[in-house]
Amino acid sequence: MKRGGDFIVSPVDKGWVFSREQFTEDHKMFVEAVREFGRDRVSPVKEDLNKLNRDLSREIFREMGELGFLGIDFPEKHGGLSLDKVTTTIVAENLMSGGNASLLVTFSDHTGIATLPIIWYGSEEQKAKYLPKLANGEWMGSFALTEPGAGSDVMSAKVTARLNEEGTHYLLNGTKIFVTNGSWADTSVTFAKVDGKYTAFILDKNCEGWVIGPEEHKMGIKGSSTCTFFYEDCKVPVENRLGEVGQGTAIALNVLYTGRYKLGATTMGGSKYALNIALNYAFEREQFNRPIAEFAMIKRKFAQMVVRSWEADTICYITVGSIDKAMENIKPDDPDYYVILQKIIEDHGIEASLSKVVASEAMAYNIDEAVQIFGGAGYIEDYPASVMYRDERINRIFEGTNEINRLIIGSTTLKKAILEEIPIREMIGERETNWIPELALAPEFPLYKEAQVIEYSRSLLFYVLNQLILKYGQDLKNEQWALEPLANMLIALAVMDTGFKRCRLIPENDANRSATEVVVKLSVMDHFEDLYSAAIDLLQLVSKGTDSRVHLDKVEAQKKLLDYVPDRIACQQTIVDLLYRHKQYFLD
Repeated sequence: MKRGGDFIVSPVDKGWVFSREQFTEDHKMFVEAVREFGRDRVSPVKEDLNKLNRDLSREIFREMGELGFLGIDFPEKHGGLSLDKVTTTIVAENLMSGGNASLLVTFSDHTGIATLPIIWYGSEEQKAKYLPKLANGEWMGSFALTEPGAGSDVMSAKVTARLNEEGTHYLLNGTKIFVTNGSWADTSVTFAKVDGKYTAFILDKNCEGWVIGPEEHKMGIKGSSTCTFFYEDCKVPVENRLGEVGQGTAIALNVLYTGRYKLGATTMGGSKYALNIALNYAFEREQFNRPIAEFAMIKRKFAQMVVRSWEADTICYITVGSIDKAMENIKPDDPDYYVILQKIIEDHGIEASLSKVVASEAMAYNIDEAVQIFGGAGYIEDYPASVMYRDERINRIFEGTNEINRLIIGSTTLKKAILEEIPIREMIGERETNWIPELALAPEFPLYKEAQVIEYSRSLLFYVLNQLILKYGQDLKNEQWALEPLANMLIALAVMDTGFKRCRLIPENDANRSATEVVVKLSVMDHFEDLYSAAIDLLQLVSKGTDSRVHLDKVEAQKKLLDYVPDRIACQQTIVDLLYRHKQYFLD
């Protein structure tokens, strides 16, 4: 079975990754269908959707349901399509062709955390009641988890639920804040403590005592609904308890893994959209009698924007492709299908957080550069860059902040090492002296030097991780000064490793092969610097004086063996020449 975290221990000449180059004809059909819907239906009204417009939003939402976009993850017997996770990612990515983030937020919340708890944990009666209408867009869902004193720390929640004397209803009391889709939703999955045990419930709009507060005035995504729920002896029928008493923590955390890789998909699409609108403007805007696209400093920005988008694309699709690979022999009608799926998605917790972090930060980078390319116009709301700049900021907070997700990446890697779920301890031993092993690649392979750099980076990660474990042991999971740079090393390795493997799978006669090789070269340059810098910081954290010098000398001696002298500007020039020839992001 394909395991989460495999990229950590699988050398570049081994292992398997999924990428868009392996899309089936059905996948390609969805790409075109969703892009067409975004261009023809959403884009013409995107300005109207940038402000609260319940009627228009619900109208388009229902149309997405009729086209099947809402029900990709839903079981067929309850109105869905029961398709793979690659298809869910395709839909989430390509809806950004409409250029409206607010609608994407509404869509993503509904198809992810608002409905998956019912699909995964609901009784047959609950599924039959809710899923068909949630799949076709007649009903909209929401997910109410966060409280004034409890966000990622769900166990600090204060909302309570108790059975009434008749035993017919739970009475919920407390407050949930920042509820996406809140005032528009017909249902909501929410959480409360029953005798101290965290438990999930399904709310209906007709639940007495469910009070919906006013819309929040947000910095961005102004066309989406966000409000507060007040539970004042809110009467929830006992049959609307979701799962068992005390199962709420598992339900909340498991669906958040899916929310993370889905957010990765939407922000990956957003990073490409930001690049394309900036590119169009750069060719239109003239200064000193020529388009600003001709200036080298603008070209450098675009080269880096291409790489960021490509990296996000790579990480997002390797994540869902790996989940699908692990599920390939499990049939949707298997009674344990969703139990197995949850375990596999949880096992890919590192990748889910990687998708969220890499893609949201790619989008942030690209939109920031887009505003700069637009210049003064980028600060004017009549231009798209200004709206996107505000809308983007929430993505590094949604689905667990990027800081929380870095903690997950680092601590989950530590857990997998201790439990030997992947052979990290074995690899630490193997790489103790041989940091740049021989690879099953010909020396003339165009990315041979990059392969050596990646394997040196892998060895450096193992060396640093070993020193951290020797110093902190299992307490490492509580050492945030160490976990954040460790997570940054893992992120850098993931991007380099999976990017290389993706490129290697592209046939040599494919038009994108040579272009992708240049992108990989620049990507490796960037992330090798990040990984090396984080490693030095960590080695200085765990050792002082003479011991520190010993570690640093060893790291530097192994690095010299690489004889790595990259040409950054040449790669940037090649990438931007390709971009200008295509007049849009060209690696889809």
